[in-house]
Amino acid sequence: MAGDPRNFEGKTVLITGGGSGVGLECAKLFSDAGANIFLVGRTAEKLKDTGYDYFAGDVRESQTALNAFKQAGAVDVLVNNAGAIHRADARDTNDDDWQFIMDVNVNGPFYFSREFAQQDLDDGTIINVSSTCGQVGAAGLAAYCASKGALNQLTRTMALELAPRKITVNAVAPGAINSPMLFSKHSNPKDAETVVKRNMESIPIGNVAEPQEVSRAILFLARERHITGTILSIDGGYTAL
Repeated sequence: MAGDPRNFEGKTVLITGGGSGVGLECAKLFSDAGANIFLVGRTAEKLKDTGYDYFAGDVRESQTALNAFKQAGAVDVLVNNAGAIHRADARDTNDDDWQFIMDVNVNGPFYFSREFAQQDLDDGTIINVSSTCGQVGAAGLAAYCASKGALNQLTRTMALELAPRKITVNAVAPGAINSPMLFSKHSNPKDAETVVKRNMESIPIGNVAEPQEVSRAILFLARERHITGTILSIDGGYTAL
């Protein structure tokens, strides 16, 4: 019914990068709302430990999306959460590193969103996990920023394409999150030790986001039928500066 939020009871929610962090928190929230959870990730053991149904595969490969949808069956909610980061400026980003980030952060969501769109479905939602780096520049994260900017444009475009079918497409754009990615890929180990403090100094609200805060925003966007094509910042005021 128009105006009513989506009910996830008995619906299937597919979450990429679901073995930890935001993806796993999303799984818990949607499960509490009555949904059937299907996780996709690279490490079978980690996914198995969650207790949810899963498919282990590389999101960079279109066949992974195809196989995951075949195994999951009809998918009502897709959360494109899998992501990767490379900490280098453009000058020092080689071809392989650039391609890897684009494959994970752009191609992966595209493959899974395409499979979702090819279903015989006249309601449902896609939520992409983007970043403040898709909205503002960040020196030393050239590939990551470019990939998240591309993901934002994919979000807006597919929102328009799928609107006639009442399928909504949105993205959340967190800033720093207290999750494994924040501490990974630093060339200097001391940078990883101080990364939370350094981020807190640039966030007006004074702390980094917890995975639960991002997952609650994802659940909100998934419920609402009249929000589409939106990039929702979850950054403690960082992009308001």
